[in-house]
Amino acid sequence: MKTVRAGVVLLVLCMLAVPVLAHVPSFPVDNTSPERAVEVPDAVKSWSFYDRLDGGGAKYYRFSLDAGERLQVSTFTPRDGEFTPSIVVMSPSLDGTEGVPAGVTVPDGMGAVVVEGERPAQPGYEPFAPSANYQTAELSRPVESQTTYLVAIYEPENRSGPAGVALGYSEEFSPVEYLTVPFDLVQTHLWEGKHPLVVLGPFMLTVLVGLNLVWERRGRDWRQTPALLLLAAAGLLLVGTGVNTLVQMGLALWHTGPTAGAVVTAIFVVVPVVCGLWAVRLALRTDGTVAVGTRLGLAVAGVLSLVTWGGFIVGPVVLLGMALAPERLVEA
Repeated sequence: MKTVRAGVVLLVLCMLAVPVLAHVPSFPVDNTSPERAVEVPDAVKSWSFYDRLDGGGAKYYRFSLDAGERLQVSTFTPRDGEFTPSIVVMSPSLDGTEGVPAGVTVPDGMGAVVVEGERPAQPGYEPFAPSANYQTAELSRPVESQTTYLVAIYEPENRSGPAGVALGYSEEFSPVEYLTVPFDLVQTHLWEGKHPLVVLGPFMLTVLVGLNLVWERRGRDWRQTPALLLLAAAGLLLVGTGVNTLVQMGLALWHTGPTAGAVVTAIFVVVPVVCGLWAVRLALRTDGTVAVGTRLGLAVAGVLSLVTWGGFIVGPVVLLGMALAPERLVEA
């Protein structure tokens, strides 16, 4: 009972932590002109667009805001050096086009405001990814009447590199967006320029070594208990994602130094690892039957690991399936 109660408390903490992190990730393609601008369906909702600037070009985003809402947009990059993404905000409510660079197109009937970026001395820590990013430009202002905006990002010296756009301020996910986050995070780390082995290597190594160990522990017994082998594999998926997040957090903190945001990321490390190790231990010790109390524990572990994006969704689904499946499907 104490274990279940502790799990419920941790679940509440995880659900409270997610809004602190939440930027819905998106990866634009071919938004190289106002006509091809990314159409943002809700610019109040917090988005992170992981884009790229090539020398002399610009990328575009279009959205509308109502009176009483706030225009909130900023640029960031994982790249050190001189690369400095900057912003041009265009709207019919603005006047003039002074300072707009030659590579940015302002449609007829719109004025523009230019926010040229400045690089901070040190990158900031992003607990959501986790990653180290340099925020280079930001604009925040209240909206007085319903207005359409067109935002362009560019690089003042026409340098090339990965450029991100953070838009909006209300942290929320749709169910589909939430479930796809673990896969989006892989793409985010690749966008940063990390090698695929750095992005997924810790996860793959953990799962492969773990599978070898659990197979040696039970040997041919797994043939009589395939459900428990599936449970062990699900647990290793959870442990693998926790280890992977730990490695990414360490790499980010190497650049940023210690920060309070790491405490939030630590939840997304500890919960999948603890739930995964418990599932593996259960698979190794169970004789093929799953008691009622154990099923409740599997349900709690499944929900906790789902909330913390463990196991690429597959791991939590298996735990929840084991908790709810008829006894004839999980017994030896």
